Amino acid sequence: MKISPPHDNRVSETAPQWLNRHDMVNHALARALPFLACVHATFSLMVLLRFRLMGYDDATILTARELIPVIDMLMCVVLAGVVMLVVLSHRKMICSPHFRIRCQVVLLLLSAAWSFSAFVFTAFWHLPFAFPLSVTLLLSTVVALYFHLSLLLCFVLPLWFISFSASLYINQGINARILLIWGGCTLIFIYSRWLLVRWFNEAWQRYNENQLLVSRLDTMAHQDALTQTANRRALEDHLQHAVAQQIPFSIIILDVDYFKRYNDNYGHQAGDKCLANVADALKSAVRTPEDLVARYGGEEFVIVLPHASQQDTERVAQRIQQCLAEKALPHEKSEVSGWVTVSMGLANSENGKNANEIIATADAALYRAKQSGRNRWAY
Repeated sequence: MKISPPHDNRVSETAPQWLNRHDMVNHALARALPFLACVHATFSLMVLLRFRLMGYDDATILTARELIPVIDMLMCVVLAGVVMLVVLSHRKMICSPHFRIRCQVVLLLLSAAWSFSAFVFTAFWHLPFAFPLSVTLLLSTVVALYFHLSLLLCFVLPLWFISFSASLYINQGINARILLIWGGCTLIFIYSRWLLVRWFNEAWQRYNENQLLVSRLDTMAHQDALTQTANRRALEDHLQHAVAQQIPFSIIILDVDYFKRYNDNYGHQAGDKCLANVADALKSAVRTPEDLVARYGGEEFVIVLPHASQQDTERVAQRIQQCLAEKALPHEKSEVSGWVTVSMGLANSENGKNANEIIATADAALYRAKQSGRNRWAY
């Protein structure tokens, strides 16, 4: 049975757990969308509050004044899009099946609002901040959404195309200066995204490597190296969890008969191999992968059988004897058989008893089995 350490809320709050790359992208979106919303909110408020921030009157410096209310309305649309981005950044929204379509619609709406505004700022009002505004919006979107190409293109392509068209409108056609400026900007956008995607991929690879390392360390912390069964710490955690969740189970605690004599006769290396063989027999005798085989200490093992009746437990005990008989590991110094055998104590979980008390009950049964002649089980 696979053993998992107790859940630690402190770890889960600070270290995200991703099952696949899609989970990592969702986590990045949850961080990126609020940033993008902040950028759009800042620029739209700057446009709406231009009277107080810049200290001039539209009527005195702007032509095509009929477009002023349209721009103000579009900035309100941007603020509405900002609210939608914040809502979409919630994990439940990101994990919903329609998130991608909703986010694409919002980004296209924002891009359309900024594209029209940027064209007016550049082509009709000749505002000096129009070009830096467009470039900043494009670069901030590349930074925020570089890992999600479809969402990135939904915002970048319309704004880039309209900003380029505005330059053509002002200059009445294409010239070398326009090609140099916009070609350079385009290369910067593409290279920036390529570089960020490389870092993202490297981060995902490092995460997978770290998870593999954590898994190996967890296995080492919860597995007995000699027998490849759960160790005592894992057993105690497992029993405490079962008792806390009121999961009924049976337990078998067993001891290799005359193991000290085996070590003295065959040597400690042979004794280690004997324990490994016994562990293999125990793992072959259990019912399902949900049954836990653990080394309790020395030559003692414990088997935990969830939802097992007394009859189920006795069947497992009988299969353990059969598996050991088939292995027929020689034991010349045993007083009960010519091969390695075990004595077993069986017990069932009971309401009101903790894990230690249940083990003590099984241990008492094991003592009775030994007193009765070994190579047997007792309740």
